[in-house]
Amino acid sequence: MFEAQAKPITFEEFLAFALLPENAGRNFEWINGEIIEKMPSSSRNSNSAFTLGHITQNYCETHELTCFISIGDGAYRIGSNTLAPDFAYKPTPTTDEYPDPEPPLWVAEIISPNDKLAEINAKRRKYIEAGILLWEVYPDERLIDVYAPEKPMATYGVSHSIPVDVIAGLTIDAAKLFR
Repeated sequence: MFEAQAKPITFEEFLAFALLPENAGRNFEWINGEIIEKMPSSSRNSNSAFTLGHITQNYCETHELTCFISIGDGAYRIGSNTLAPDFAYKPTPTTDEYPDPEPPLWVAEIISPNDKLAEINAKRRKYIEAGILLWEVYPDERLIDVYAPEKPMATYGVSHSIPVDVIAGLTIDAAKLFR
């Protein structure tokens, strides 16, 4: 079991901890000097992230766009933090390096009832500060909050098509994420 930390730790301390053999297969984030273990998601939430990746990958292939996607376990260095979004897109190759030093342009977090509000808010702030397009997907409410750089937050429901500002021409029907 993972115990709460008494004080913030450095990136080097986080990396040493995350790479310990006994932590293989576990998914950690490092936010504001604190290690947070990311628990596995429900199959429904996992399906939403997969569907988002599938739609995006197909669009990129059809339009001959460079597209690299990670789902669930991909960790990225974002500012002075390490985050593992449920979905991430970037036009540059992903790496074997942990965490990937080049942040994505677009991420989605599939929010479950077990997610802690303080952690949702902390991650949101980090993505916004880094200028990353963030979708917070709320399956129970069938809503998607979109935080696009330099735009006000927008909320979309199942009847909406959502433009993806970082991939020219791509729009996604929200209903497809809530099957």
